[in-house]
Amino acid sequence: MLRIAIVLVLLAAPPARAEDPRVSFARGKALLEEGEENAARSAFLRAAEAAPTWLLPQLELGELAVRRREGVAEARAALATLADGGVTNPRYHRVLGDLAELEGDDAAAVTAWRASLERLPEQVEVRLRMAAALERLGRHAEAAEAYAVALARNPSDLVVRARYASALEASGAWEEAREQLGILVRLQPGKEIPLRRLARFHERRGELDEARRLHQEADRAGRRGEPPRKMRPLPPSRR
Repeated sequence: MLRIAIVLVLLAAPPARAEDPRVSFARGKALLEEGEENAARSAFLRAAEAAPTWLLPQLELGELAVRRREGVAEARAALATLADGGVTNPRYHRVLGDLAELEGDDAAAVTAWRASLERLPEQVEVRLRMAAALERLGRHAEAAEAYAVALARNPSDLVVRARYASALEASGAWEEAREQLGILVRLQPGKEIPLRRLARFHERRGELDEARRLHQEADRAGRRGEPPRKMRPLPPSRR
């Protein structure tokens, strides 16, 4: 009889109200700031379950999946169902690109990152990652274009200029590649590495006299960069 009474009480009780998804989302953001990623993920999942068409919790879950390298396929699939809501959102396309890259889908990553950049062009890091993915796909001319845009924002970035030169050479733009390698030499006067890079370019082009000259100049630069040798003092004379 007691068991029956308990069941009747439970049936008569009003159903538990689901937590407002905005409350769950806010809790997840607070937990993230405290470094509690597991608890934050659970809060974002509750928000997403309560509001399946709300984009923000799924974006947070996608970024967590990227950062933790966990649940990547699930996060990507969940975001794909919200394409209509995310079409104008640069963050949506960026996260989709990040997830696609982690799954080894460089072509999809490029498509997503390009869409993100069309909406927010100043994302330099996204553009550089897109350029690297384009190189992996063998689309070197497109990669060179992406590096050129990034370089226009920061002409003093030596790493990006070297990548730009490499992409130009791989695309067959020999003169443009030579020009960029020459700029690297001028930006680093007396440094061995840019001289070696330009010398090897000439070697690949079969221009061996110029390559030899540049290698000799690089040798001299390397010797100038060596720390001075410390001479051991002579032992005292026994005379």
